[in-house]
Amino acid sequence: MSLTVTKTRKSKYKSLFTPAVVYQVLINAVGLYLIFKVAHQWSTDFLWVYFIWSLFSTVTELNPIIKPSNDQLTVSFAVHISALILYGAPMAILISTVANIIVDAIGRRSLKKMIFNISQYTITIYLSWLAYHYLSNTEVLHIRDNFIAILASCFTYVVVNYLLVSTIISLSLNKKWSLVVNKDIKLQFLHFASLAPVSILIVILYNVEPLTIVIVLLPLYVAHSSFENYINLRTETQRTIEVLADIIDKRDSYTSEHSLRVANFCGKIAEELNLQPGEIETLDTAARVHDLGKISVPDSILLKNGRLTPAEREIILSHSQVGYDILNNLRFYKSGAKLVRCHHEMYDGNGYPQGLRFDSIPIGARILAVADAFDAMTSDRPYRKAMAREEAINELLRCSGTQFDPHVVKAFIRFIIKDQNN
Repeated sequence: MSLTVTKTRKSKYKSLFTPAVVYQVLINAVGLYLIFKVAHQWSTDFLWVYFIWSLFSTVTELNPIIKPSNDQLTVSFAVHISALILYGAPMAILISTVANIIVDAIGRRSLKKMIFNISQYTITIYLSWLAYHYLSNTEVLHIRDNFIAILASCFTYVVVNYLLVSTIISLSLNKKWSLVVNKDIKLQFLHFASLAPVSILIVILYNVEPLTIVIVLLPLYVAHSSFENYINLRTETQRTIEVLADIIDKRDSYTSEHSLRVANFCGKIAEELNLQPGEIETLDTAARVHDLGKISVPDSILLKNGRLTPAEREIILSHSQVGYDILNNLRFYKSGAKLVRCHHEMYDGNGYPQGLRFDSIPIGARILAVADAFDAMTSDRPYRKAMAREEAINELLRCSGTQFDPHVVKAFIRFIIKDQNN
């Protein structure tokens, strides 16, 4: 009884002090400290200014863009940057805090998430203000003289905000930090780059006539909508192709969810080989749809129990090229299309459709070949029962250097050993 209680308590304490929790507490502590540090500079003389800018900030926090990684993007960046340039960090921190409280309350987010959002925005704004403050050349605002300071402030905001959010996602999901940081990084910077000029426009207009910032709502809305449409189109394209790939898997009950398992194996091998995050993302995308070309293969051939005729075999062999032809027309899949075409190439040059060998076969395709073969061997087929794991590994070792890249086979076995030990 006492031993069970002790273990339970230890488990409870361990869950309370996970890296994600510790990180969140640290960010919250720093963020709340900065809020209290600047709070004495808030003046009742500027209530109407606070109201207008808080309303402006709240509007820009509503209706966020949901990225494929489930992270959110808003246009509040433009408001925060212009506020800290015009009024300094205290003002920008205040309007950000008020806006986040309102938006999180409307969205019924937990208090824990609300405090973290407030804190990470506060840290981001404060560091961005420091970059602007130390690089600005004049006390009076001049866009031309302070252009470098404004750019530095924008850059600091983007980097700090992205790293703070990516780190909590990495720790919470127990994913490799570099993979989370590099996921959708181009989209993130493109989004902020499109908003930086709007920040400068807000500053210019506000200096001329404060109420003219209403004019900026239209370009902000257009920028937000355009980016949202791009994200939605990209996401819908990916989901449509993946659903189609899943349907193809399910044509044969023996290969159901085959592509999902292959994608999982590919990711583990790629991590063992220390591939770059961008390469891993491309490989994962390609693995999910690597058999898409089988859409051109009739059921009479795909599900045939007996030996294939030479003509039928040629149709089966064409599926990798068909998959490439489909995916190469889609911008999102363009980089992975070559992996789909080459995943049946053999290391010694006896594969298809191009007869490539050694390093002329993309590393992603060499990984995909091993993962695809292993899952095929360890799955039931109409003409044979599934192999045991050990038997399939021995087959990979036997074909290492001929059908498969030896380095990839070794990396896969390292993963299998770790997986068994865990």
